[in-house]
Amino acid sequence: MLRIKFSSLFQSYVEKQIAFQAENYAEATGERLVLQLKSLVGISAGLSANMYNIDRMLSTLEDPNGEFYYGVMALNDKIVYSGGDHDIRFADFKGFSESFHGAKYISYCKGKGLLFSVPVYSGKNIKYVLFRLFKEEFIIKNFGVVSYGGKGYAVLRDSKDEIIIDSDNEALGKSLLWGKRGYQAVREKLASGLNVSIASAANLEVDGVEYYYFVADLKLPGVVLTGVVPAEVVASEKDDISFLIIWVFGLLIFMFSIAMIYVVVSEKKARENKELLREKENAESASKAKSIFLANMSHEIRTPINGILGMDSMLLKECKDESLRDYALNIQSAGQTLLSLVNDILDISKIESGKMEILPVTYSVFNVLNDCYNMVAIRAKDKNLELVMDISPEIPAALFGDEVRIRQIINNLLSNAVKYTNEGTVTLSVWTEKVDVDPMQGNNGNQVELFIHVKDTGIGIREKDVGKLFRDFVRLDEKRNRNIEGTGLGLNLTKQLVDMMGGFISVDSVYGEGSTFKVHLMQQVSDEKPLGDFYKLYKQQVNVMDAAHEKFIAPDARVLLADDMQMNLKVFAGLLKDTKIQIDTAINGAEALKLIEKNHYDVVFLDHMMPVMDGIEAFRQMRQLAKSPNTNTPVVMLTANAVVDAKNQYMDEGFSDYIAKPIREEVLLSCLKKFLPKELVKSVAKNSAVESANAENEKPAVQSSTKLSDFLDEATGLAYCMNDQKFYKEMLGEYVSADKTEELMEAFSKEDFEYYRITVHAVKSTSLTIGAIKVSEDAKALEMACKEGDFDFVKKNHEAFIQKYTALIRLLRTEFC
Repeated sequence: MLRIKFSSLFQSYVEKQIAFQAENYAEATGERLVLQLKSLVGISAGLSANMYNIDRMLSTLEDPNGEFYYGVMALNDKIVYSGGDHDIRFADFKGFSESFHGAKYISYCKGKGLLFSVPVYSGKNIKYVLFRLFKEEFIIKNFGVVSYGGKGYAVLRDSKDEIIIDSDNEALGKSLLWGKRGYQAVREKLASGLNVSIASAANLEVDGVEYYYFVADLKLPGVVLTGVVPAEVVASEKDDISFLIIWVFGLLIFMFSIAMIYVVVSEKKARENKELLREKENAESASKAKSIFLANMSHEIRTPINGILGMDSMLLKECKDESLRDYALNIQSAGQTLLSLVNDILDISKIESGKMEILPVTYSVFNVLNDCYNMVAIRAKDKNLELVMDISPEIPAALFGDEVRIRQIINNLLSNAVKYTNEGTVTLSVWTEKVDVDPMQGNNGNQVELFIHVKDTGIGIREKDVGKLFRDFVRLDEKRNRNIEGTGLGLNLTKQLVDMMGGFISVDSVYGEGSTFKVHLMQQVSDEKPLGDFYKLYKQQVNVMDAAHEKFIAPDARVLLADDMQMNLKVFAGLLKDTKIQIDTAINGAEALKLIEKNHYDVVFLDHMMPVMDGIEAFRQMRQLAKSPNTNTPVVMLTANAVVDAKNQYMDEGFSDYIAKPIREEVLLSCLKKFLPKELVKSVAKNSAVESANAENEKPAVQSSTKLSDFLDEATGLAYCMNDQKFYKEMLGEYVSADKTEELMEAFSKEDFEYYRITVHAVKSTSLTIGAIKVSEDAKALEMACKEGDFDFVKKNHEAFIQKYTALIRLLRTEFC
């Protein structure tokens, strides 16, 4: 019996050890594959910011040994760039379609190689797929798994059990070991092991030879490591295991001899174990409550921010005193930044997945620097520090890059500087230098290197600690800095952001005297006009929110708002004061239902979390009312619940739209213009910014033409272009040059409705950007029909849409070309 027990224990132990080793192989291999994807993401970000220099950028990265090459694939199966001579088609690799849907993917094609692919964005749209293709003869060399010093066999397989990456050990890769008498015989047992762990192993004898089969999941979806190793390779540890088992057996005999003593103390131990079990259950309970807590905290934190920003918005609209207006602007800037931080903290999926993407947009340099200044100015003043903004007046007024991440980088560096400086100054120096490029490369010549230096007269960094500066959760000189708050994560995140944008960060420091952090980033120029004097602009800034949208009144319209916070009701009414809309209010869902049964409303706004009856329950009961004057009334969810997928949940429930708190005036007005009956909405005089532009005799982006005005809402287009007439005119020209008519006609004729959906989606977005609202809405209807498989709708409405779209293109081309 002891011998049998020995054998069983040894077998179990060896299987666990082999499973553990397989897990290590899978983790190491997965890291190598993920590293390839991460490096591609960084290159993709550079291509997104520099679309006109793809060939030059990728050619410098090609492998001199010829083991791999880069390429860029367009959606129409055209290779934009290729560093190799393979004939690569869209259908060869699954990675192309997955990456055009936003995924970072690894796929294999027999005879052609292993493909790593990531999307390349143009704005928020995916324009190309960037790939790195390892030739088949070099796949094993770069990614092959060497198991048990080459004496084992391990390969990577996909979800269809096809080999992606093979092994050099062909002796163990023969069909005998992988047929019905080999791997297939223990496959069910291995799969069962994977249900409880990420790796599994099983023993099997094949033709008189004993083997251990193993599998392990990689972090990459659908990829699994499978392999086999002869039992003789791992059996060398059997003597050690036998000795261990004998020792344990002897220990059990010894423990049996003192069993009576153990019984005496067991009761006490049992009580202690119960306490530990109770604490464990409490900890698990707390962990399960995390998601609910974050959702509730989202509502509780954002609700007062909604009140603050809403009241501040009303103050900015009505206040005429310049000094008070300046204070209100600072409140607005700081409040928006606080709201951004709260959103990041409460974004559960981003925290748990660690995903972070670079999203380049055209941004105002002054707005970014102004926000950063306002974020740290008060803290610097509280410490009697001088905050100096050494901003070059020659910086271009607008650049193209990731505005949010650049603001985050500057804020992190300034915050650290103020935190570790007790007296003296903190100086932010920002300037740009023109980048010398080949003049034959067109618009790529309009590029600058952005320099961001933050200098302080603080405590400085010891030379031996500089290398640790950008690590996770590392705080330097703990004894000296014990009273300074912080996790040590900020600089590490800053470096990651800089790396993702293709820049670099460094530090110069003298211990006891201060430090200078230096960040260099490449940016495209969107507006070459010089920024000018920063302090002068800071003092002269005005609130452009009122000019963001065309104003309107609707005195005959009637809306209902249900919200349990009196401040929110007041803010809502204040934001709609100028529209003269009739507003009824309710403090919970039950009270709102009574009003809905009695009165007709043009739009109903419901808060989510309310006492007595919440917004979702009120909406469900509203739709079940037998007789109601609001059967077809649009209902908008108005809520502070900002966790991931909240919008999808509300839209799936049946709500017409969703607005997150704090409410922005332009978002609320846009929502009302979308849902209010057209006959109730009356336009008023255009905003002051537009009047000012016309008063200066600037040529409008669109000349007043009856036909063209049928297509374009100029105020909406200007709002999407920062109310900048010059920029709006450039966007109209860009819209014409990106004519999608031929692509739509070709996709329709071939009944390629997936490509048709992607193309008409692009028309929808760009049309809304220039103010072609009707064209955008029609494109959206066609897109949704393709998505839902309603191809009859597409066939019925395609011709009318093309006529409308081509008419708009023709009018714009006549106007600007």
